[in-house]
Amino acid sequence: MSRPALEPNAAYEHAHLIARDLLDDLRQQLDEMAKPDSDNIGWRHARTMNQVNAKLSEVAEMVDELNARNR
Repeated sequence: MSRPALEPNAAYEHAHLIARDLLDDLRQQLDEMAKPDSDNIGWRHARTMNQVNAKLSEVAEMVDELNARNR
């Protein structure tokens, strides 16, 4: 059985839409998190946010590199 021929444009568009959906979901989740002036904030919260920021920085760098290649 042969594989269907896939075009990179369609795969890219699909991945792009998924990325945008993930960003929208992340924005909603961040809006629902405890606010910085909450009495419930502890070091676990600060650590988690720093981990999130580190991963987002990696993603931003990947996107920036891809954009630089397309210029």
